[in-house]
Amino acid sequence: MSKLDELIQELCPNGVEYKALGEVCKLSAGGDVPKGHYAKEFSNKYSIPIYSNGIGQNALYGYTDIAKIQQPCVTIAARGTIGYCALRNEPFYPIVRLICAIPNELLIADFLKYIIETLTFQVPTSGIPQLTVPMISKYKIPIPPLPVQREIVRILDNFTELTAELTAELTAELTAELTARKKQYEYYRDKLLTFKGLKL
Repeated sequence: MSKLDELIQELCPNGVEYKALGEVCKLSAGGDVPKGHYAKEFSNKYSIPIYSNGIGQNALYGYTDIAKIQQPCVTIAARGTIGYCALRNEPFYPIVRLICAIPNELLIADFLKYIIETLTFQVPTSGIPQLTVPMISKYKIPIPPLPVQREIVRILDNFTELTAELTAELTAELTAELTARKKQYEYYRDKLLTFKGLKL
């Protein structure tokens, strides 16, 4: 029996309660870029990231000296890459309706991020496609005891790390293979296109 199975058997043998995101998170949406407190590049003065809707580094809009969100938080893209979520452990400033979910004492932010990744948000087909705080506040998620959440996060973090390592190894192998194939192609191309013949 795994540690997770033991924890589930001990702490929640009859299953777990489901609660709406609005019950277990403080939800808010980002607004405008802070006027007079913005820089495109990182500096000693402007060191707090400004995030908008986007995936990975594409969500980074610039920097400010004001932190609107100070606690660990999960951001959810409300426009563009709708539903994409990211864990934010450092202070930041959200803009362009980026939804912020700050978990209460029943949730660990890392666990919340993994749970939100499993949700399929229903987006209205009329008007501008977007998510809103009232829309996502109703989605229900499981709330296992904190030790169970921590163990699930540990397991999923390990899988994420292994996947990243394998991807890096495969990328290196593929790059080497592509380089070798390119050299092989150039060799045969040059050989095939070099003709012996009489010079006129």
